[in-house]
Amino acid sequence: MRDTTIFNRFIRIITIFCIGALPAITSVQAEVKDMTTGKWTIRFDNTTKTCQFLKEGTAVLQGVRVRFKYNSTIIESTSYSDIKFQEENFSDATGSGTKIVLEYSDKENTDNPIIQQCFYLYPNKDYFLTDVFLVSAGSSDIASNYIAPVYTEASNLFLPQDADNRLLCVPFDNDGFITYGSLPLSQSRGVNTTGAGQLARDTISFEVTAIFNGETQKGLVIGSVEHDTWKSAIRMTGSPLREGSVNKLECYSGATHSITRDALENNYVQPHGTVKGPKIKSARMMVGLFDDWRTGLETFGEINASIAPKRTWGKAAPFGWNSWGGMERNVNYEGVISVSDLIKADIQNKGHFGEDGIVFVGLDSFWDNLNWEELKQFADHCIANGQIPGIYWTPFCDWFPENDRAVEGNNGYLYSQTHLKVNGQTKKLCGAGCMDPTAPATLSRINFFIDKFKAAGFKYLKLDFLTNGIVEADSYYRKEITTGVQAFNFGMKHLRERCGDDMFIVESISPLFPANYAHARRISCDAWGEMWHTNYMMNSLSFGWWLDRVYCFNDPDHLVMGNRSDAENISRMTTGAITGYCMLGDNLSTQGSYPGSPVSIIKAMNYATHEKVNDVIRLGKSFRPAYGHRVFGSNNAVDLFYLETEDSYYIAYFNYSEGAKSGSLDLSKLNINADNIDTGKSFECWSSEPVNITDGQLQYNLPNDQAKLYHLFKKNP
Repeated sequence: MRDTTIFNRFIRIITIFCIGALPAITSVQAEVKDMTTGKWTIRFDNTTKTCQFLKEGTAVLQGVRVRFKYNSTIIESTSYSDIKFQEENFSDATGSGTKIVLEYSDKENTDNPIIQQCFYLYPNKDYFLTDVFLVSAGSSDIASNYIAPVYTEASNLFLPQDADNRLLCVPFDNDGFITYGSLPLSQSRGVNTTGAGQLARDTISFEVTAIFNGETQKGLVIGSVEHDTWKSAIRMTGSPLREGSVNKLECYSGATHSITRDALENNYVQPHGTVKGPKIKSARMMVGLFDDWRTGLETFGEINASIAPKRTWGKAAPFGWNSWGGMERNVNYEGVISVSDLIKADIQNKGHFGEDGIVFVGLDSFWDNLNWEELKQFADHCIANGQIPGIYWTPFCDWFPENDRAVEGNNGYLYSQTHLKVNGQTKKLCGAGCMDPTAPATLSRINFFIDKFKAAGFKYLKLDFLTNGIVEADSYYRKEITTGVQAFNFGMKHLRERCGDDMFIVESISPLFPANYAHARRISCDAWGEMWHTNYMMNSLSFGWWLDRVYCFNDPDHLVMGNRSDAENISRMTTGAITGYCMLGDNLSTQGSYPGSPVSIIKAMNYATHEKVNDVIRLGKSFRPAYGHRVFGSNNAVDLFYLETEDSYYIAYFNYSEGAKSGSLDLSKLNINADNIDTGKSFECWSSEPVNITDGQLQYNLPNDQAKLYHLFKKNP
């Protein structure tokens, strides 16, 4: 009897323990329910069936609901009748915390899917993550091509009522000389879209945005941290300046637009591919309110890299040369051999240029002016000169789509078997047919060229026009793949694995995400040596500097000196320094059918071998913009950037054709403690002149079109 009693008590204790370990699932009955972890509270209003996001007790967004498309109908979670919630602990690549699930069931429309609105809250973080699952209420699969985990049309005011409030527009890719936009919450009626006015601004940003105040730097950062299935975007509607609020915010998966290159004729946009299954989900989104929006974007990048780790690179920052900047279509064997020799003799290891052993010498488009034997001889010549030979390729482009022909490699495939179709017609971008990244013909072509590149000795691969492989289409060869992003991931994963771990991969024209297939990505479209090119490229760095959290390096494109002024040359080279990547672009050939200009060769040799500037490039870091609400030049770039390291502060200040300007910089605005600067050791990198700091103010004098690059040493590193 006693043994039985002890046994029953033991079973009761175990049962209580097990029940306690299960997540509690409870119906929402109270009018308002608060769910809090760390700094964040998710407040559910049972009357309106909407959520409010509060950080440390202060409302950030209210009136938030889920919105999605099902059976060609837009449905919102507010129409559902039965809501339950549960809380449980979670731990994944992003960290550990509390997972909150709001589950919506529709008793009146039982065919509608169950909605699981999930929130991932962390102790002491300035952000949380959220996603949405749609679950079949029966035995049939469900399908959708649009899910918005965050949708609100409430008036949300989380910033000061101020003319310096901004919406950040991030482009989907870097093609067509597209720019980032830092736009007032209100819009002027005139041509100047960067001006403020009395009209609410409606705009879209891809994958991420920041809504911030330029003076306080406080900002909301929201965007997608998963890029395996969906193209995601944020559509925002600002308010007239007198209110300073955001009147609509929609963060959603399932975005297509002319900017995603899914536009067709007659202003028709191809819909996003449909995701199907018994349970489907949106991309996971980050929602964060930060004291500094720049920290928010850097954090956003780091979360992305925790979910899809960047392609690792344990070596030094890249230095080198690329043929497209000056040689362009005129690649020739004797010429590129002479380039390798000139770099070896006059640039390499001079002024710390590539002295860490990473000097790429890359052939861009028109490398096929050389035959395979010449290509191997070129690669061998570079290796003998202590350089890493590079090559260029477009894995998802058929440049002659009207001319069907055999795919290279004697594999029996035709190019027509690679084409993506939209409305039954071959999809084209930039004049090239878009190739299906999942088609056996495309994969066989990848195998052929990558194997040939490797056999020739190339260890640097520049990939271009990658957006051709991420467009939405009627269908894909692999039937389980139904979206452009899924297809792109499939093809790029195959390419990366074929390359192996010892091939440095840089993306040129490409989408922002996915980011885990390349070491570097060109941060802008093509840029040469003119000041407006510098200004254009700096627009991309102004608002995309944080991308070095998801790629090892941002690439500022070929640094061309040409026949531009010395001031422009200094500015263009400075863009390489503050991006952390240096690829020269002038035609440096002294032999062959297309020799370079002696003037541009001398300029390149001069500006590429400044020791103090090259030491900044060798950091391999992108500088942070000093602000985001003041932009300059025809392409609207920030003019002031800074970086802090263990022993130094660095400042870059640009003059985008504004005439000579001089004055003083308040270093405290750059988070720099002037009292901790050793002025005796500090200097301006181009001139080696000492700095003048008085009462915390750095005195500057910028000639027209010229940048200054300051290296300020700390007293107590």
